[in-house]
Amino acid sequence: VDPASLHRGKPDPEIFIKAQNLLQLQADEVVSFEDASAGIAAINAAGQFSVGIGDAKALAAADYFVANTDLLRLKSITTAFTKWQNALNKKGDG
Repeated sequence: VDPASLHRGKPDPEIFIKAQNLLQLQADEVVSFEDASAGIAAINAAGQFSVGIGDAKALAAADYFVANTDLLRLKSITTAFTKWQNALNKKGDG
C-alpha cells in the first residue's frame, strides 16, 4: 500500500484494511507484522492478527511477539494464529 494514498496514519488501521481489501481477504485471514506500538494498535483495530517484532514492553498488545526477525518461525506463527482464530470463532458462537 502506498502510504501517500492514505488519509490517516497509524494508529489508524487504514493501511492494514486497505492491504487486506487489495488482497480480497477478511480480517481474520490476515497476519500483519509491525515493529512499533502504533502499528500494533492499528493492526488490532483492523481486527487482524498482530505480530510484534522488537521491544516487548512497547509491543505488549501484539497477539504474537518476537524480539527480532531471526526468531520468526512460520510454524510458531501458524500455531498462534490458529489459536487466535479459534478464540474468535468461540466468541462468535457465544
